[in-house]
Amino acid sequence: MEDERVISTERGKHLAEQLGFEFFETSAKDNINVKQTFEQLVDIICDKMSESLETDPAIAAGKQNTRLKDTPPPQQPNCGC
Repeated sequence: MEDERVISTERGKHLAEQLGFEFFETSAKDNINVKQTFEQLVDIICDKMSESLETDPAIAAGKQNTRLKDTPPPQQPNCGC
């Protein structure tokens, strides 16, 4: 895997830190850290969602401000040809 590396681990970590992201090094080809990374991401997402529920009373109360409407497309005038 090292011989195919395009970006160094240090550079990847630095960029992730600058952007405020987590850094994970995986290889789907060799099945290295794929499952562990997925599980860590799920944990992070669940933590963020829990924080949102605790800090936003509208979400905690189950109130939704978005309404979707299923409206049919406008009718095309009939051609009198």
